Amino acid sequence: MIVGLDAGQTGIRAVAEGGAPGPQVLGVRRMEGAVGPDDVADGLIVALETVAGDEPISAIGIGLSGFELASDCDLTRIAARLRAAADARMAASVASEDAIERGRARPSIAIASDGVTSLLGAFGGPRPGVVVAVGTGVVVLGHDGDGGWAKVDGWGSLLGDDGSGFFVGAAGLRAALRDFDGRVASGSRVLRAAAEKRWGSMDAVPGGVLRDDVATSRIVASFAPAVADAALAGDAVARSIWDAAGTGLAESAAAACARLFAAGTAVDVAPLGNLWNAGPLLADPFERALVARWPEARTVTAAGTSLGGAIELARPDGPAAVSGLLWRG
Repeated sequence: MIVGLDAGQTGIRAVAEGGAPGPQVLGVRRMEGAVGPDDVADGLIVALETVAGDEPISAIGIGLSGFELASDCDLTRIAARLRAAADARMAASVASEDAIERGRARPSIAIASDGVTSLLGAFGGPRPGVVVAVGTGVVVLGHDGDGGWAKVDGWGSLLGDDGSGFFVGAAGLRAALRDFDGRVASGSRVLRAAAEKRWGSMDAVPGGVLRDDVATSRIVASFAPAVADAALAGDAVARSIWDAAGTGLAESAAAACARLFAAGTAVDVAPLGNLWNAGPLLADPFERALVARWPEARTVTAAGTSLGGAIELARPDGPAAVSGLLWRG
Protein backbone atom coordinates (compact mmCIF):
# COMPACT_ATOMS: atom_id res chain seq x y z
CA MET A 1 0.00 0.00 0.00
CA ILE A 2 1.18 3.51 -0.87
CA VAL A 3 -0.31 6.34 1.20
CA GLY A 4 -0.31 10.03 0.35
CA LEU A 5 -0.78 12.83 2.89
CA ASP A 6 -1.61 16.40 1.90
CA ALA A 7 -0.88 18.51 4.97
CA GLY A 8 -2.06 22.08 4.61
CA GLN A 9 -2.79 24.81 7.12
CA THR A 10 -6.55 24.35 6.90
CA GLY A 11 -6.66 20.56 6.91
CA ILE A 12 -4.82 17.28 6.32
CA ARG A 13 -6.14 14.73 3.84
CA ALA A 14 -4.94 11.17 3.29
CA VAL A 15 -5.46 8.61 0.55
CA ALA A 16 -4.28 5.06 -0.11
CA GLU A 17 -3.39 4.36 -3.73
CA GLY A 18 -6.52 3.25 -5.56
CA GLY A 19 -8.78 4.17 -2.66
CA ALA A 20 -11.01 7.07 -1.67
CA PRO A 21 -9.57 9.97 0.34
CA GLY A 22 -10.25 9.87 4.06
CA PRO A 23 -12.04 12.69 5.87
CA GLN A 24 -10.14 15.93 6.38
CA VAL A 25 -8.62 16.42 9.83
CA LEU A 26 -7.26 19.57 11.47
CA GLY A 27 -4.43 21.22 9.53
CA VAL A 28 -0.76 21.33 10.46
CA ARG A 29 0.82 23.98 12.62
CA ARG A 30 4.04 25.45 11.24
CA MET A 31 7.15 24.29 13.09
CA GLU A 32 8.27 27.36 14.98
CA GLY A 33 8.43 28.43 18.60
CA ALA A 34 6.73 25.86 20.81
CA VAL A 35 5.48 23.85 17.82
CA GLY A 36 7.81 20.93 17.12
CA PRO A 37 7.92 17.81 14.93
CA ASP A 38 5.83 15.77 17.37
CA ASP A 39 2.97 18.26 17.05
CA VAL A 40 3.09 17.93 13.26
CA ALA A 41 3.44 14.14 13.44
CA ASP A 42 0.36 13.88 15.67
CA GLY A 43 -1.84 15.40 12.96
CA LEU A 44 -0.28 13.31 10.21
CA ILE A 45 -0.85 10.10 12.18
CA VAL A 46 -4.52 10.92 12.73
CA ALA A 47 -4.94 11.46 8.98
CA LEU A 48 -2.96 8.31 8.14
CA GLU A 49 -5.21 6.21 10.33
CA THR A 50 -8.32 7.36 8.43
CA VAL A 51 -7.21 5.35 5.36
CA ALA A 52 -4.93 2.66 6.82
CA GLY A 53 -6.38 -0.83 6.84
CA ASP A 54 -4.61 -4.07 7.70
CA GLU A 55 -2.42 -4.12 4.58
CA PRO A 56 1.27 -3.28 5.18
CA ILE A 57 2.26 0.19 4.03
CA SER A 58 5.22 0.21 1.66
CA ALA A 59 5.62 3.97 1.16
CA ILE A 60 4.28 7.28 2.45
CA GLY A 61 4.48 10.59 0.60
CA ILE A 62 3.77 13.85 2.45
CA GLY A 63 3.27 17.34 1.09
CA LEU A 64 3.88 19.56 4.13
CA SER A 65 2.95 23.21 4.50
CA GLY A 66 5.82 24.94 6.31
CA PHE A 67 8.36 22.35 5.09
CA GLU A 68 11.01 25.07 4.81
CA LEU A 69 10.87 25.60 8.59
CA ALA A 70 11.77 21.97 9.34
CA SER A 71 15.34 20.75 9.86
CA ASP A 72 16.58 17.32 8.80
CA CYS A 73 16.32 16.29 12.46
CA ASP A 74 12.67 17.40 12.52
CA LEU A 75 11.88 15.43 9.37
CA THR A 76 13.70 12.35 10.68
CA ARG A 77 11.61 12.58 13.86
CA ILE A 78 8.35 12.89 11.92
CA ALA A 79 9.28 9.86 9.79
CA ALA A 80 10.15 7.83 12.90
CA ARG A 81 6.79 8.65 14.48
CA LEU A 82 4.92 7.60 11.31
CA ARG A 83 6.84 4.31 11.11
CA ALA A 84 6.10 3.64 14.77
CA ALA A 85 2.40 4.25 14.12
CA ALA A 86 2.50 1.85 11.16
CA ASP A 87 4.21 -0.78 13.35
CA ALA A 88 1.63 -0.40 16.11
CA ARG A 89 -1.21 -0.73 13.62
CA MET A 90 0.25 -3.96 12.24
CA ALA A 91 0.87 -5.36 15.72
CA ALA A 92 -2.76 -4.73 16.62
CA SER A 93 -4.06 -6.53 13.54
CA VAL A 94 -1.72 -9.55 13.29
CA ALA A 95 -1.98 -12.37 15.80
CA SER A 96 1.47 -13.97 16.17
CA GLU A 97 4.90 -12.39 16.70
CA ASP A 98 6.28 -14.26 13.67
CA ALA A 99 3.49 -12.89 11.51
CA ILE A 100 4.14 -9.42 12.85
CA GLU A 101 7.78 -9.64 11.79
CA ARG A 102 6.80 -10.92 8.32
CA GLY A 103 4.13 -8.31 7.84
CA ARG A 104 5.68 -5.42 9.74
CA ALA A 105 5.40 -2.22 7.69
CA ARG A 106 8.69 -0.35 7.38
CA PRO A 107 7.63 2.17 4.79
CA SER A 108 9.92 4.44 2.87
CA ILE A 109 8.95 8.04 3.58
CA ALA A 110 9.28 11.15 1.44
CA ILE A 111 8.39 14.60 2.81
CA ALA A 112 8.34 17.67 0.59
CA SER A 113 7.07 21.20 0.31
CA ASP A 114 3.39 21.16 -0.51
CA GLY A 115 4.43 22.93 -3.71
CA VAL A 116 6.20 19.76 -4.85
CA THR A 117 3.14 17.59 -4.35
CA SER A 118 0.96 20.24 -5.98
CA LEU A 119 3.19 20.19 -9.08
CA LEU A 120 3.35 16.40 -9.20
CA GLY A 121 -0.42 16.22 -8.94
CA ALA A 122 -1.07 19.01 -11.44
CA PHE A 123 1.18 17.51 -14.14
CA GLY A 124 0.88 13.81 -13.28
CA GLY A 125 4.53 13.54 -12.29
CA PRO A 126 7.77 15.55 -12.43
CA ARG A 127 7.10 17.19 -15.80
CA PRO A 128 8.10 20.71 -16.87
CA GLY A 129 5.77 23.51 -15.88
CA VAL A 130 4.73 25.83 -13.08
CA VAL A 131 1.99 25.22 -10.53
CA VAL A 132 0.28 28.08 -8.70
CA ALA A 133 -1.19 26.45 -5.59
CA VAL A 134 -3.46 28.78 -3.62
CA GLY A 135 -5.48 28.09 -0.49
CA THR A 136 -5.08 29.70 2.92
CA GLY A 137 -1.48 30.28 1.84
CA VAL A 138 0.23 30.15 -1.53
CA VAL A 139 3.21 28.44 -3.08
CA VAL A 140 4.36 28.69 -6.68
CA LEU A 141 6.71 25.97 -7.87
CA GLY A 142 8.35 25.38 -11.22
CA HIS A 143 10.17 22.34 -12.59
CA ASP A 144 12.20 22.07 -15.79
CA GLY A 145 11.49 18.35 -16.26
CA ASP A 146 15.05 17.45 -15.30
CA GLY A 147 16.70 18.42 -12.02
CA GLY A 148 15.83 22.08 -11.83
CA TRP A 149 13.27 23.49 -9.40
CA ALA A 150 12.22 27.05 -8.57
CA LYS A 151 10.09 27.84 -5.52
CA VAL A 152 8.50 31.29 -5.33
CA ASP A 153 6.70 32.71 -2.28
CA GLY A 154 5.17 30.37 0.28
CA TRP A 155 6.78 32.56 2.96
CA GLY A 156 3.72 32.62 5.21
CA SER A 157 1.12 35.28 5.81
CA LEU A 158 3.43 37.66 7.69
CA LEU A 159 6.16 37.80 5.02
CA GLY A 160 4.48 36.71 1.80
CA ASP A 161 1.65 34.54 0.47
CA ASP A 162 0.72 37.25 -2.03
CA GLY A 163 -2.63 36.47 -3.63
CA SER A 164 -3.57 33.81 -1.07
CA GLY A 165 -6.85 33.29 0.73
CA PHE A 166 -5.28 35.05 3.71
CA PHE A 167 -4.25 37.96 1.45
CA VAL A 168 -7.80 38.37 0.13
CA GLY A 169 -9.50 37.92 3.50
CA ALA A 170 -7.15 40.31 5.29
CA ALA A 171 -7.54 42.98 2.62
CA GLY A 172 -11.31 42.64 2.88
CA LEU A 173 -11.28 43.00 6.66
CA ARG A 174 -8.98 46.03 6.45
CA ALA A 175 -11.41 47.68 4.03
CA ALA A 176 -14.29 46.94 6.41
CA LEU A 177 -12.42 48.45 9.35
CA ARG A 178 -11.46 51.53 7.35
CA ASP A 179 -15.11 52.17 6.56
CA PHE A 180 -15.97 51.75 10.24
CA ASP A 181 -13.28 54.32 11.09
CA GLY A 182 -14.72 56.78 8.59
CA ARG A 183 -11.88 56.36 6.09
CA VAL A 184 -14.50 55.98 3.39
CA ALA A 185 -12.22 56.73 0.43
CA SER A 186 -10.40 53.41 0.94
CA GLY A 187 -13.05 51.55 2.93
CA SER A 188 -15.96 49.39 1.86
CA ARG A 189 -19.45 49.64 3.33
CA VAL A 190 -20.37 46.33 1.70
CA LEU A 191 -17.46 44.49 3.31
CA ARG A 192 -18.18 46.19 6.62
CA ALA A 193 -21.73 44.83 6.47
CA ALA A 194 -20.38 41.34 5.73
CA ALA A 195 -18.01 41.53 8.70
CA GLU A 196 -20.78 42.78 11.01
CA LYS A 197 -23.04 39.97 9.85
CA ARG A 198 -20.39 37.45 10.87
CA TRP A 199 -19.04 39.00 14.10
CA GLY A 200 -21.98 41.13 15.25
CA SER A 201 -20.08 44.41 15.43
CA MET A 202 -16.84 45.80 14.10
CA ASP A 203 -15.51 46.16 17.64
CA ALA A 204 -15.71 42.35 17.91
CA VAL A 205 -13.70 41.67 14.74
CA PRO A 206 -10.16 41.93 16.19
CA GLY A 207 -10.94 39.57 19.05
CA GLY A 208 -12.73 37.16 16.75
CA VAL A 209 -9.82 37.06 14.32
CA LEU A 210 -6.88 37.17 16.74
CA ARG A 211 -8.19 34.80 19.37
CA ASP A 212 -5.24 32.43 18.92
CA ASP A 213 -2.20 32.20 16.68
CA VAL A 214 -3.10 28.79 15.27
CA ALA A 215 -6.55 29.71 14.02
CA THR A 216 -5.88 33.26 12.83
CA SER A 217 -4.72 32.42 9.28
CA ARG A 218 -7.70 30.15 8.68
CA ILE A 219 -10.20 32.62 10.14
CA VAL A 220 -8.89 35.49 8.04
CA ALA A 221 -8.82 33.37 4.87
CA SER A 222 -12.39 32.27 5.52
CA PHE A 223 -13.51 35.87 4.86
CA ALA A 224 -12.39 35.57 1.21
CA PRO A 225 -15.80 34.27 0.02
CA ALA A 226 -17.41 37.41 1.45
CA VAL A 227 -14.93 39.47 -0.56
CA ALA A 228 -15.96 37.49 -3.65
CA ASP A 229 -19.65 38.12 -2.97
CA ALA A 230 -18.99 41.85 -2.56
CA ALA A 231 -17.03 42.00 -5.80
CA LEU A 232 -19.76 40.18 -7.71
CA ALA A 233 -22.28 42.65 -6.25
CA GLY A 234 -20.29 45.49 -7.82
CA ASP A 235 -18.17 46.71 -4.90
CA ALA A 236 -15.12 48.40 -6.43
CA VAL A 237 -12.88 47.93 -3.40
CA ALA A 238 -13.59 44.20 -3.29
CA ARG A 239 -12.92 43.84 -7.01
CA SER A 240 -9.62 45.69 -6.66
CA ILE A 241 -8.60 43.16 -3.98
CA TRP A 242 -9.14 40.27 -6.40
CA ASP A 243 -7.26 42.17 -9.12
CA ALA A 244 -4.32 42.60 -6.76
CA ALA A 245 -4.43 38.91 -5.81
CA GLY A 246 -4.39 37.78 -9.44
CA THR A 247 -1.57 40.16 -10.30
CA GLY A 248 0.51 39.01 -7.34
CA LEU A 249 0.10 35.35 -8.29
CA ALA A 250 1.01 36.12 -11.90
CA GLU A 251 4.17 37.90 -10.80
CA SER A 252 5.21 34.83 -8.80
CA ALA A 253 4.45 32.47 -11.71
CA ALA A 254 6.44 34.61 -14.14
CA ALA A 255 9.36 34.69 -11.70
CA ALA A 256 9.39 30.88 -11.61
CA CYS A 257 9.37 30.79 -15.43
CA ALA A 258 12.29 33.21 -15.61
CA ARG A 259 14.37 31.20 -13.14
CA LEU A 260 13.99 27.93 -15.07
CA PHE A 261 13.39 28.62 -18.75
CA ALA A 262 14.97 30.69 -21.50
CA ALA A 263 13.08 33.75 -22.64
CA GLY A 264 10.52 32.86 -25.29
CA THR A 265 9.98 29.30 -24.01
CA ALA A 266 6.38 28.10 -23.89
CA VAL A 267 5.57 27.09 -20.32
CA ASP A 268 2.45 25.36 -18.99
CA VAL A 269 1.11 27.06 -15.86
CA ALA A 270 -1.46 25.15 -13.78
CA PRO A 271 -3.65 26.91 -11.20
CA LEU A 272 -4.50 24.64 -8.27
CA GLY A 273 -6.27 25.07 -4.94
CA ASN A 274 -9.55 26.22 -3.45
CA LEU A 275 -9.11 29.95 -4.01
CA TRP A 276 -9.43 29.45 -7.78
CA ASN A 277 -13.09 28.62 -7.10
CA ALA A 278 -13.53 32.40 -7.25
CA GLY A 279 -13.52 31.90 -11.02
CA PRO A 280 -13.02 34.94 -13.28
CA LEU A 281 -12.61 37.26 -10.29
CA LEU A 282 -9.17 35.71 -9.80
CA ALA A 283 -8.50 33.98 -13.10
CA ASP A 284 -9.00 37.00 -15.37
CA PRO A 285 -6.51 39.38 -13.69
CA PHE A 286 -4.11 36.49 -13.23
CA GLU A 287 -4.10 35.58 -16.92
CA ARG A 288 -3.81 39.21 -18.05
CA ALA A 289 -0.87 39.87 -15.76
CA LEU A 290 0.82 36.55 -16.54
CA VAL A 291 0.77 37.07 -20.31
CA ALA A 292 2.09 40.60 -19.83
CA ARG A 293 5.08 39.20 -17.89
CA TRP A 294 5.64 35.89 -19.75
CA PRO A 295 3.85 36.01 -23.12
CA GLU A 296 4.48 32.34 -23.88
CA ALA A 297 2.76 31.11 -20.71
CA ARG A 298 -0.14 28.72 -21.31
CA THR A 299 -2.67 28.37 -18.52
CA VAL A 300 -3.70 24.70 -18.34
CA THR A 301 -6.14 22.69 -16.26
CA ALA A 302 -4.43 20.68 -13.53
CA ALA A 303 -4.53 16.93 -14.16
CA GLY A 304 -4.86 16.16 -10.46
CA THR A 305 -4.51 17.50 -6.95
CA SER A 306 -1.76 17.73 -4.36
CA LEU A 307 -3.16 14.60 -2.73
CA GLY A 308 -2.50 12.60 -5.87
CA GLY A 309 0.88 14.33 -6.00
CA ALA A 310 1.71 12.90 -2.57
CA ILE A 311 1.20 9.42 -4.03
CA GLU A 312 3.53 10.31 -6.93
CA LEU A 313 6.09 11.57 -4.41
CA ALA A 314 6.01 8.27 -2.51
CA ARG A 315 6.75 6.10 -5.54
CA PRO A 316 10.22 4.49 -5.74
CA ASP A 317 10.86 6.33 -9.02
CA GLY A 318 9.67 9.67 -7.63
CA PRO A 319 11.87 12.77 -7.79
CA ALA A 320 15.18 12.75 -5.93
CA ALA A 321 15.82 14.62 -2.71
CA VAL A 322 16.48 18.36 -3.04
CA SER A 323 17.84 20.38 -0.13
CA GLY A 324 15.18 22.71 1.25
CA LEU A 325 12.47 21.22 -0.95
CA LEU A 326 12.26 17.42 -0.77
CA TRP A 327 13.53 14.95 1.85
CA ARG A 328 13.70 11.16 1.68
CA GLY A 329 14.41 8.74 4.49
